[in-house]
Amino acid sequence: MEKEQITLTGWHIVGIAIAALVLAAGCCVLGGLVGGVVGFGLGQSAAPSIEVPTIVPLPTIPPPEIEVTPPAGERPYLGIRYIARARGAEVQEVIPGSPAEEAGLQVGDLITAVNGERVTAARPLAEILASYRPGDRVTLTVEREGKELKIPVTLGRRP
Repeated sequence: MEKEQITLTGWHIVGIAIAALVLAAGCCVLGGLVGGVVGFGLGQSAAPSIEVPTIVPLPTIPPPEIEVTPPAGERPYLGIRYIARARGAEVQEVIPGSPAEEAGLQVGDLITAVNGERVTAARPLAEILASYRPGDRVTLTVEREGKELKIPVTLGRRP
């Protein structure tokens, strides 16, 4: 028996190449799908269950009651300009004719307390004085040239 020889033409080669490409593409797509499904399944079984937290609204707390500033004519007036320091209020200017001038305050004085209440960054001089009324008599604790002085002042009305 004699063997028959097969001759491949250019079209045959092109057809075989196309078939090989289609087969390869199909295998890639099928592998991706199967791998994706298997990977997804493995991930789901291996991952711990995640519990979604419940959001509970916090109760609203009303702000603390703040003392209302009296009308402009009713605010106490000392009559100085000052710079807030860590240990008090340093007097920069004493207004002529003011209660501060009448009491004898001087530029450079460091007011450290009003009626024994310390003047601090958390409780500045203006805030402390705002709790008084015009006509109230207060005692300022003042440091002057290394000495502590107690200076009584009658607060006036803000001009």
